[in-house]
Amino acid sequence: MAYRVVVALVLAGALAGCQSRRPPAPAVSKVSSTLPPPVCADFSFPVYFGTSADRLSEAALQVVRDAALRVRGCALGRIDVVGLADAGGSAGGNLALSRRRAAAVATALAGAGLPRPVFDVDAVGDSGATTPAGDPEPLRRRTEVVIRAAPPPPAAAPRP
Repeated sequence: MAYRVVVALVLAGALAGCQSRRPPAPAVSKVSSTLPPPVCADFSFPVYFGTSADRLSEAALQVVRDAALRVRGCALGRIDVVGLADAGGSAGGNLALSRRRAAAVATALAGAGLPRPVFDVDAVGDSGATTPAGDPEPLRRRTEVVIRAAPPPPAAAPRP
């Protein structure tokens, strides 16, 4: 019987201690919100589309977002956006499709924070002027983007 009393007292004390203890305060985490430094140099990248598609997939939107982050804070000279299409369909239809693709990418780039006034948006349809011969058709369903950094300002002349 004494054993039961001792066990009951120990359990009661343990439970009382648990009830009076406050949970530990959450640790304050210092998360670094710094982004990698911008790369203020010319670069190009493709944005791919599905067959007859002119809407950006989630993967294509991520490519655009990554590019915008890469040049955030840089002085930009010009952004060339050129839409292309594969050989399926008529020449006129492919030109219209490549224009819509280029416009969709330009809109996404502007939405990601790049300055619309520096855009030069064009389309070449299925002519593939910038596509090497022999590329598989899916590689022609794209928009090519070239982001050009602004030239550095001229050095100030030394004062006499």
